[in-house]
Amino acid sequence: MAAMLLVFTVKAQDTRALMNIGGDDISVQEFLNIYNKNNTNNVVDKKTMEEYVDLFVNFKLKVKEAESLGMDTAEKFVRELSGYRNQLAQPYLIDRSINEQLIEEAYKRMKEDVAAYHILLRIEPNASPADTMKTLNDLKKIAKGIKNETDMKRVIAELKADGKENTIAEDLGYFTAFSMVYPFENAAYNTPVGTLSQPIRTRFGYHVVFVRDKRPARGEVKVAHIFIKSTADQTEDEHNTAKSRIDEISQRIKSGESFEEMVKAYSEDKATSSKGGVLPWFGTGGTASVFEDAAFALKNNGDMSEPILSNYGWHIIKREDYRGIAEFEELKPSIKKRIEKDSRGLKGRSSLINKLKEEYAITYNIKNRDIADKLVSTDYLEGKWRMPKENEMKAPIMTITDNVYSKKTKSFTQNDYLKYLEKHQRKSLEGESIAMVIRSHWDGFVDAMLIDFEDANLEAKHPEFKALMQEYHDGILLFDLMDERVWSKAVKDSSGLNTYYNAHKTDFMWDQRTDASIYQCANESVANQTLKLAKKRTKKSYTDSYILSQVNASNPLNLTIKSGLYTKDEDAQVDASPAEIGIHKISKDNEKPVYVQVYSIRPPQPKNLSEARGMITSGYQGYLEEQWIKELRAKYPVQINEAVFNSINK
Repeated sequence: MAAMLLVFTVKAQDTRALMNIGGDDISVQEFLNIYNKNNTNNVVDKKTMEEYVDLFVNFKLKVKEAESLGMDTAEKFVRELSGYRNQLAQPYLIDRSINEQLIEEAYKRMKEDVAAYHILLRIEPNASPADTMKTLNDLKKIAKGIKNETDMKRVIAELKADGKENTIAEDLGYFTAFSMVYPFENAAYNTPVGTLSQPIRTRFGYHVVFVRDKRPARGEVKVAHIFIKSTADQTEDEHNTAKSRIDEISQRIKSGESFEEMVKAYSEDKATSSKGGVLPWFGTGGTASVFEDAAFALKNNGDMSEPILSNYGWHIIKREDYRGIAEFEELKPSIKKRIEKDSRGLKGRSSLINKLKEEYAITYNIKNRDIADKLVSTDYLEGKWRMPKENEMKAPIMTITDNVYSKKTKSFTQNDYLKYLEKHQRKSLEGESIAMVIRSHWDGFVDAMLIDFEDANLEAKHPEFKALMQEYHDGILLFDLMDERVWSKAVKDSSGLNTYYNAHKTDFMWDQRTDASIYQCANESVANQTLKLAKKRTKKSYTDSYILSQVNASNPLNLTIKSGLYTKDEDAQVDASPAEIGIHKISKDNEKPVYVQVYSIRPPQPKNLSEARGMITSGYQGYLEEQWIKELRAKYPVQINEAVFNSINK
């Protein structure tokens, strides 16, 4: 019930003053926004609320101090907060219902792979209407004779034989969502298998797509490979040598030799040879099709392929792991990010603009716009026009009013319009007049100004956005001031740190420690040689390095030594050794010999400052913050409205 009341309170925007800190009222709403966000266990009772009030007050006291020092007007702070606001505003500057549809559409498509042929006639995005129509008609003529897959293959062969630079015709193999530009993806997924799409326009030109197959998505696979280079520019002898090498490696693996050792010794993929040959996860379209098909043909982890030849050379592939398409909720955040970077994201923006045109009161002054147009010279057709530096073109050409949320009105002037024209000019196409080019930008200007107005109106329109911006505002201020007063101060104040350490030594103790060396021996013969040397460790010259140089002279893997001070549970071998000075054998039957040489048992003692500087510095920071809070509470009076607090507690 309490949680339900809190949700209701948030939605109702409770503006009552819960507390006053240094003359500033803090509303119930602001407190609950932060409390609910940090109350991860969803337990709401008087005790937890009272505890959090104390933390919240301390937080706000620090923010109050930062503001009193003018830190919220510093250029660095303003710039940083503005950067965060730009990021946080983006989801609000699209139609989120459209974006939800796009996310669901993308996920549905990710569960299916499409195989297709395509024909592309290239044309620039800003080509003239005449050239655009000619290209479209040329593609229609080509597509007219395509009735089935056989026709498609024939036409592709003919076009390749023609070798025209503006024409691409090919088999794309299988692909999935986000592999192609969005209009092309739409055509591929919306065209039935065995049929040809209508011509579609992308930024590359005009395409037709013939869909030859659709299948359930393969998911993703993680593999390791052994690679021997064999490319088209090599000689026949080099090709034969590469084939012999990969066959020999394959045979040795089948005879029981380690795949990983073969990778290390022979693989020519420098990026993976030191990592067991392991490649990143990939799915449909993620690598060469012959490699992809061979990888997905492996049914179990650990299965290995026969040698396969790609355009790069020979591979032996070992399956490491496999995963299907994840559940929707797991993939949703990553799909959302990809949509924001993808052309399909423009659909959400266009939909929002149409809604804003209905929601806001908009008036236009076309007469003032036409006056501004006269300042644009013919240099605009060359993309070289510059807005006059000194002009008084301040008359409004567009006015937007929000009659619901902020009750604000903003006028966009001739200057705003001219700046937009200057920023978006381009070299015009043959036959375009100055009037045609300028007028083509008008709708873009109107849309951009609507988005600017909506952006400036977000705090009034969306309480959760306002709360989030307040959180970022306070958080940045708090970080900068905490760094100055606590974190960096503790690091730089060596005198204060020493004083704190001397007063709190017993807070930073070593447990009992064993000073020891651990000898891991390849066999009993090595162990006997090691023990003879270890018994002479009292001599300064008998160091780890010296003992290793003697024992490993014939084989670098004979002996390994670890030495140091060990607390309980830090090393299993030291824990297994008696806590007595001397050399102790701890290995069991059929294991390689392991000995622990104990030099001393050190009782619990305070850590030196150099040994625990991080922990001690952290403790000193806590002490500095505690003292600082006392100063702030003395400086800024804090009053809690108990009646209001008790009402939200209920």
